[in-house]
Amino acid sequence: MPSPISRRDAVIAIAAAAAAPRVLARSAPLAPAIPAPSPLGLELPVADLTLPPLPYAFNALEPFIDAETMEIHHDRHHKAYIDNANKALAGTPWADKPAGQIIANLEELPDDKRTAIRNNLGGHVNHAMFWTLMAPPSGGTPGAALSKAITSAFNTFDGFKEKFAAAAASRFGSGWAWLVVKGGALAICSTANQDTPLMGEKIAGCAGTPILGLDVWEHAYYLKYRNKRADYITAWWNVVNWPAVEARYAEAMK
Repeated sequence: MPSPISRRDAVIAIAAAAAAPRVLARSAPLAPAIPAPSPLGLELPVADLTLPPLPYAFNALEPFIDAETMEIHHDRHHKAYIDNANKALAGTPWADKPAGQIIANLEELPDDKRTAIRNNLGGHVNHAMFWTLMAPPSGGTPGAALSKAITSAFNTFDGFKEKFAAAAASRFGSGWAWLVVKGGALAICSTANQDTPLMGEKIAGCAGTPILGLDVWEHAYYLKYRNKRADYITAWWNVVNWPAVEARYAEAMK
């Protein structure tokens, strides 16, 4: 006959049971979602921007990107960009203008607002896209239309990956690597900090419609990969959401 449970053990068991649903709901992987081509909120006034939810659980990209990094990256860094952009333009006529219009016309902003908006609204736009370009590990390659365009621009898919990885690895300090559509063709470039190709060549040193981007700020990989950015870049290919990239490519080519 089993021994009776002690009061202390009963309390521990009840507490564990109460906590279990919260842990499971937080960590259980969700089915990958293929987002619409442009979920960046570019048409929304800055004052209406809010933090978009991840289309998957924090741990869904493991083992390639860890859950703690995803939680901090999304819930803290991305949220801070939105909060700071709202704060910078609060009470100004620009707060009611579409975010996409502001990003593309930074030179029209007052001097005392330009840097804050470049960094923070740029950070929002880049991250809103970044989350959708990843999905639970699948690997693979893009579909026929995008594969053909990649081969045309870079000779082979492996050649494209090498050039893209080189752009990400060689970006000094914080920034991004991009695959963009420019003049109907694909090109690879990189930007510093939270600049986006949507800001144009003069501002960002890179122009075009971004369809794939990789965040190489240290906060995107340092908890797992430490100073080994190249290892992070190699691992990241395993979580690229190629259907979402293809949708962006099709939209950019219209």
